[in-house]
Amino acid sequence: MSDLQPLTSLAQLHDDVLFVDAGAPAQHLFEAAERRLVALEDLLCLLADCPDEMPLVQGQARLVSALLPMAAEARQLYQLAQDRR
Repeated sequence: MSDLQPLTSLAQLHDDVLFVDAGAPAQHLFEAAERRLVALEDLLCLLADCPDEMPLVQGQARLVSALLPMAAEARQLYQLAQDRR
């Protein structure tokens, strides 16, 4: 039986859209969190490799809007996986 919980993420404006099955195996939760962390690391590497000429004001705002939801989701997935142990 599923134990669906809304993702408490900045990625969604309402808590009735994105859900995670808190009853999923811990390994599945860890793998989903790992994928989000890899994406987050990739974005950070892209920022680190940007040439100095890049207009950072707009780039930073876009980067923050992409990174915050992923970090929040990864944190929640890891917490759910820890709770399952």
